[in-house]
Amino acid sequence: ARVLMAMKTLALLAIAVVASAAAADVHPFTAPKVTGTTAFLETFSSGLGGWIAAKDSKYSGAATVVAATSTEDNGLYVPDAAQHYGVSATLPTPFDPADGLVLQYEATLQDGLDCGGAYLKFLTADPAFTPAGLNGDSPYSIMFGPDKCGSTNKVHVIFRHVSPLDGSVEEKHLKNPPAMTVDALPHLYTLAVKPDSSFEVRIDGDVKSTGSLFDDFEPPFNPPAEIDDETDKKPEDWVDEENIEDADATKPDDWNESAPSEIPDEDAVKPEGWLDEEPDEVADPSAAQPTDWDADEDGDWEAPMVSNPACKAAPGCGHWKRPTKSNPDYKGKWYAPMIANPAYKGPWAAAKIVNPKFFDDKTPLKSIGRVGAVALEIWTMSKGLVVDNVLVSADEVAAGEMETGAWKPKYNAVKKAAAAEEAVKAKEAAEETAKDAKKDGDAEHKFATKVTDAMYGAVDALPAFAIAATDYLRLDLRAVVDYLAANTNVLYAVMALAGGVVLMGLLMCLMPGSKDTDEVDEAAVAKKEDKTGADDKAVEGEEDEGSESDDEDEKPAAKTSSKRKGPKRG
Repeated sequence: ARVLMAMKTLALLAIAVVASAAAADVHPFTAPKVTGTTAFLETFSSGLGGWIAAKDSKYSGAATVVAATSTEDNGLYVPDAAQHYGVSATLPTPFDPADGLVLQYEATLQDGLDCGGAYLKFLTADPAFTPAGLNGDSPYSIMFGPDKCGSTNKVHVIFRHVSPLDGSVEEKHLKNPPAMTVDALPHLYTLAVKPDSSFEVRIDGDVKSTGSLFDDFEPPFNPPAEIDDETDKKPEDWVDEENIEDADATKPDDWNESAPSEIPDEDAVKPEGWLDEEPDEVADPSAAQPTDWDADEDGDWEAPMVSNPACKAAPGCGHWKRPTKSNPDYKGKWYAPMIANPAYKGPWAAAKIVNPKFFDDKTPLKSIGRVGAVALEIWTMSKGLVVDNVLVSADEVAAGEMETGAWKPKYNAVKKAAAAEEAVKAKEAAEETAKDAKKDGDAEHKFATKVTDAMYGAVDALPAFAIAATDYLRLDLRAVVDYLAANTNVLYAVMALAGGVVLMGLLMCLMPGSKDTDEVDEAAVAKKEDKTGADDKAVEGEEDEGSESDDEDEKPAAKTSSKRKGPKRG
């Protein structure tokens, strides 16, 4: 255990060395160099700037601008959880996405995201709109960005498409949106739509979804040319049953519907060793009635039932029941066979009519409206969201420059700082482990010192004959103790061995049938045999005495001699 603790401590100390060598540099802010044309670019380097909070009382959360963790780069910050946030900024000039659309921004979830949005709304240009008047009904052209709550985890792509036919507005949702990345690093979200209506959704520069506005959104941008006639009803005499029962079929005479599907298997025999008298379950012999059991209130206590241990080695217990098998004569309920329906007309479908709302919008980007403002209008149960480097443009030149010149260096720096922070935590853990190991080592050292001190005392107290014996054997006991004091592992091994020897000796003394006990038993048996032999000789003497009494007159000397030789009774 001490070796494993030492190895763990060394490993953590190695991590601590790396941590102390790693410099948790703060990423400096450098104004991005952008040559591409932009309709809107917000870096928050000057604070909130034109970002104005909505006046609606619903938006109790107050967004601010702060430098994100491990960077000097400012971003729009969501400081509190369980709040609605509403803040927006207008574009210098409304942007028309007809010739292409690129939306891009960074989102950093410094405290994670349990439930809430981190998306942006790109509001439809409206001369009457003011940021202070923002609310949940403010129309948008595109909603784009991550959203997570419960099982929902996706990057929204929603267009509000205006029908060129009647001006009605309908939301078009990406069918298979990608999942967002949930960690504390800054992630870059990009939506690029080309004039040919092809699109890409990228996260950190990697393509996560691609397709066409015409094929990959629900409902589709262009409605179907024909629709079902809602006034068309299926005729009452319409037959859509393709098959019917054969009315001329009859049940065969030998068809027995009452025959069971299973019958007893007469060939089966009870397995050898089956325990007929043993129940499957028995009362648990180890169970005891609870001390607080009240028979008056709780009733008579019964031990819980457990599987009968006698049944484990047997093929079964209790009454043996003959198994069943499939009945070869079983046919079940008879049904008439099915035949083709001569009146069948096929499946009915409503007639198609021209869709009065049909249109063929070949350039849907022209029908989503111009973008006039960008809004963070969300509800979230998590704090710590930082939004930065919000971009609106017609092409990907500026987006690529922001990705390589602003986001990527920041991402690498924050990732490095996060790794350094983890290393610092590992260093602290290593120091704590080292402290614990030192405490354990100090305790072991004190114990070993007490043991060896006792050994030195025992060596000094040896009697003269023992000292002479060690001198004769050339055994330096103090040198032995010195070695044990310097090698605690050997000391513990010797102590364990000595303890084992003592324990074995105690067990041998306590075991029945030992040598001393056998000797006591043998002595008792011998004593009993001697006593029994003396009694037998006494009986023989009495028999002799009676016999000699009959001849007393004839042989008085022999009688006297017999009594003297008989054993004494008493």
